Amino acid sequence: MEKPKDSGLIHCSQFAGNWIVNRGTSLNMKKMRIIRQLFRNNCVKYRVNNNRMKNILLMLLILSGLFAQGYGLDDCIEIALSGKKTLLSAELNVTSAERGVTGSYSGLLPSLNASTGAGRTHFPERESVSIDYDNLNLDTTVSSYYDNMSAGISLNQTIFDGGRSWNQVKQAKTNLNIAQLNYRSTTIQVIQNVIKSYYELLKAQKLYDVAEKNLEMSVQQVSLVTKQYDLGVVKKTDLLKAEVAKGQASVDVLIRKTNLQNARRVLFNDMGMQDYGQSISAVDQEWIPPEIPSNAEALKLLKTKNPTLLVSQSRINLGELSYKIAKGLRLPSLRSSVSYSANGEDSDALMESIKDDWSLGMNLSVSVPIYTGKSLSTQQYQAKLSKQQSEYDFITLLNDLRVQAALIRESLKNYSEIIPLNRAIVISAEEDLKLVRERYSLGSATILEVLDAQVSLTRSNSTLINTIHEARMQEASLKALLGTLDLEYQLEEH
Repeated sequence: MEKPKDSGLIHCSQFAGNWIVNRGTSLNMKKMRIIRQLFRNNCVKYRVNNNRMKNILLMLLILSGLFAQGYGLDDCIEIALSGKKTLLSAELNVTSAERGVTGSYSGLLPSLNASTGAGRTHFPERESVSIDYDNLNLDTTVSSYYDNMSAGISLNQTIFDGGRSWNQVKQAKTNLNIAQLNYRSTTIQVIQNVIKSYYELLKAQKLYDVAEKNLEMSVQQVSLVTKQYDLGVVKKTDLLKAEVAKGQASVDVLIRKTNLQNARRVLFNDMGMQDYGQSISAVDQEWIPPEIPSNAEALKLLKTKNPTLLVSQSRINLGELSYKIAKGLRLPSLRSSVSYSANGEDSDALMESIKDDWSLGMNLSVSVPIYTGKSLSTQQYQAKLSKQQSEYDFITLLNDLRVQAALIRESLKNYSEIIPLNRAIVISAEEDLKLVRERYSLGSATILEVLDAQVSLTRSNSTLINTIHEARMQEASLKALLGTLDLEYQLEEH
């Protein structure tokens, strides 16, 4: 099972083309963002399907040779941020909250209404007699109905309502802030998932390489023992032990290959892309111990950057506003209105009435709640309890996050010491295997010593790979916890 050696490139295949790119992303990512933005604009203009746009974009990048200049973890994160449906859903919540802020001003602004109507009233026939003084005779008319038309316009304005309208505006703005923070929280989760799956892929690649190297050494060992067995230098048990080790190495290669394929699928899913069977290989970079913030710095970042904690703080503000609104229900409300109207038997009479026979009314009303069956006091008490509950939730969450940050900080400090030790162990295991093989070829070591040294090297390599992977996961978790992870991967178009 021959696998090409890692040349520092990412090897991907998408549709009919192959992606072969290195890690350099700084200059060319700007080009990729520009092309992606152009396609996004065209999609809005021509209503092109988002998945179709993404496929066209990727094909264009392939044909333009842009992928020869950079596609790594940052690129995977950018693709996820550009098209992940969970982010689009969170963005809709922000849009809805923005409309809610606009609608909240309706309690402060006047309302203007226009009305018109036409009606006919029927009744038993009636005779009405009128005197014509000019001709000195009587006029008699018979009628069973009369018509009426009306038109009017009214203006209503709330002058005072106990501050409820202003507090409702503040509530809407707070809800908008919460929606924006939830969008940030979703963004952080998407980035963290991509980082996790990307490094899971890298770990699976490296463990697969270790398994293949172990299989290669096992094959070489079987070949060596076979030759020595044919010469009568070693016993058949040595050959059988070498073949058993080879079989176990073959099984391990198959397991690692399956894990590698699954890691690839998970990464594409976290990127929000469909799995067409394309392959992708993550780039390995040396892990550098990160700068670990102090307790005071971590606490400051938690209070100012962590979106979950900021949402909890905003809920306290919502509880305070709800309590103020409930208190405002006990205060009197003052409203005013102005109305202008006219009536007539038909449209001509109505138009004449609008000019000469109109009526103008002005009204000022005061409403004072005297007794409401304890509903107002109940609302006020419930709002106060809700506010206290939000305060307790905030304190609990803050303490939990502080503990989590402290645990991660200590873990990263340990990894800074453990990883160099594991690297030294790998070097020692490689040298030990080399020496044991030489001794075995000279007949001064047993096959068990060779196999033990080989297993020790494989185990030490696997331990180093897993430890670096855990360190990277903890580093990303700390940034996500402190609310700085999304700030590192903000898209230029955002």
